[in-house]
Amino acid sequence: MKSVVALSLFAAGALAQAPAYFSVLSTRSASPVHLLPLTARGGKFFLGGPGPSSYCPPQVGDGCPSGNTTVFAGGEETLSLGVVVPGGQQVYVGPDGNLSYTSPHSAYKPEGSIVDGWSKGSTGTFGTLVWENGLVACPAGEGEGYQVFGQIEGVERDPACLGFNAITANATDAGAWQY
Repeated sequence: MKSVVALSLFAAGALAQAPAYFSVLSTRSASPVHLLPLTARGGKFFLGGPGPSSYCPPQVGDGCPSGNTTVFAGGEETLSLGVVVPGGQQVYVGPDGNLSYTSPHSAYKPEGSIVDGWSKGSTGTFGTLVWENGLVACPAGEGEGYQVFGQIEGVERDPACLGFNAITANATDAGAWQY
C-alpha cells in the first residue's frame, strides 16, 4: 500500500513539473496593436506582420508542433518559448530594450540583458503577462507589424511607439520545435 501511495505522489509531482504553455495577445483599445498575437520572428518579438519563424528538423517529421503560433512557458520571474528543442529558448530584454530570445542550443545573451522581472497572472483560461518595467510596440516597417521592446531606463523610444498590456490564453502543447 505504501508503494502505491509513494508512486501516486511521484506521478503527481511529475505532472506538476510539466510546463504550463500559453499564447499572448496585446491589448490597447482603439490602436493598431489591439488584439494582435505576440510573435517570435528572427530572434525578436513582433505584434502583427508575418507569422513566427519556426523550424523542425526533417527527421522529426510528424512529431513536430505546427509552428504557426508563438507559445510561451514560465512567466514566474523568467519567461521561455514553448518549444521542444533540447535546452529550450529563453526570453530576455536586450541592453537596447529589444524583447529577444536565445538561439536554439545556446544560452548566449548579450552582456547587460535582463532575464527576470516577468509575472503571469491567471483567472482560469485567460490571464495576464507583465514585465516589471512595461512593454512597448514600435512600428517596424511596411508589412512587418510592430517590434516589441521592454522599457528600460535611459533608452528613449519613438513617439509612435505604443505601450500595451498582454493577455494570455492557455495552450496545450509547445508551439514549435524551435523559433
